[in-house]
Amino acid sequence: MFDLSVVAFDGRWILLDEAEGELGEFATKDEALRAAGAFAVLDQEPRHVLIQDDVGDWEETVVEPPRMH
Repeated sequence: MFDLSVVAFDGRWILLDEAEGELGEFATKDEALRAAGAFAVLDQEPRHVLIQDDVGDWEETVVEPPRMH
């Protein structure tokens, strides 16, 4: 169900894909989640993303694909 994760590491936020590995490194969690939204465009479905903060706690969120006008 979760193929994308956003993980805090050494002051950066890393976007990880289960199949592809590291997809990018970002200054903020919001930037990493926006990048995860780009993957939602591929299948036009919301993506469930796991988020691990810098103390090791996990949460989850749903990232919607950007709206096409």
